Amino acid sequence: MKLTGEEATAAMRIERVEVSRLSVPLIRPYRLSFGDLVAFDTLLVELIDADGRISFGEATVLTGYTDETIDSAWAVSRELADTCAGKTGAVLRASADAIGGSSPFAATAFLTALDMLGEHHALSFAEPVRVPLLALLNADDAETTRDEFETLLAQGYRTVKVKVGLSGSDDRARVARIQEVVAGRARIRIDANQAFTGPEAAQLLADLDPEGIELFEQPCAAADWAAHASAARASRVPLMLDESIYDLADIERAGAEQLAAYVKVKLAKFTSLDRLTEAVLRIKALGMQAVLGNGVACDPGCWMEACVAARHIDNAGEMNGYLKVRTPLLANPPRLERGDMVIEAGYRPVLDRGSIEHQRIALHTSGSPR
Repeated sequence: MKLTGEEATAAMRIERVEVSRLSVPLIRPYRLSFGDLVAFDTLLVELIDADGRISFGEATVLTGYTDETIDSAWAVSRELADTCAGKTGAVLRASADAIGGSSPFAATAFLTALDMLGEHHALSFAEPVRVPLLALLNADDAETTRDEFETLLAQGYRTVKVKVGLSGSDDRARVARIQEVVAGRARIRIDANQAFTGPEAAQLLADLDPEGIELFEQPCAAADWAAHASAARASRVPLMLDESIYDLADIERAGAEQLAAYVKVKLAKFTSLDRLTEAVLRIKALGMQAVLGNGVACDPGCWMEACVAARHIDNAGEMNGYLKVRTPLLANPPRLERGDMVIEAGYRPVLDRGSIEHQRIALHTSGSPR
């Protein structure tokens, strides 16, 4: 009797596990409300099965975004590698699931590597697909804002993201200036990255002109649901939750309390392709819109998210982290064309060994030698 894909993956023997801790420099600093990011702290997990096939998964841990740290994720990943080397895919999945609640980023690196090893159906396309991406609009003054936006528009982008809550920034004036420059030619997403208290968020959201604004993302601290409720009551623009969302229970709460019109999900928090898909479908079932993608991830994670987005999302993806790094992890990263990530038919990513070795901080190996 032929095994199903899930059964075959469970029965696979994982002969070797390699975990790399990487520091991946960015082309330019990524401005966030809690500080500028100059490099990604990334975990790359490689699995080698009994037939010598290699798969991989990654997770980039952002201090301030999550309680998980790169140090804690690195420690958990080394232990998980030692536990799972020489065991079956079923053991790996159960072991990664066991740490998923406390260390979802680390669990994601392992479970997505297992998804790839099992040739998960979501990762393959018979025809080329295109996933529209958003672009960051970083400029602060009128002249550079206009120049930067016109460049992005010419490159094919139709959704731009603006960060607010930055030190020394007049958010109301900046958003108004961007609205004037964009003039309806693209959608505007505003992201606060938890920068505001409830009263601060409510005041800003009540003052904003909604013209051209698609959504306003995560105004308040992730766990401060009361602040989000007050912000939602005051807001003239649609709200989106991101940092507040880690599991289906969070999605259910956002829907039940009418806290958001949009909910953003990321692979690194839902740990596997199936669970990410389940989250997207649940958001839709509750009458909200799902946004997918991680702006702080390397090309393996962004590619996997785009594969899910191509099947289930009809708005601009936020899986653009791979465009921020100086050197990709893949020898053949997905092509960018007219603001879209293009995934070719039959595409299978290959790691760039030189890039990984150059950016590696530490390596942990378990199991049989290659």
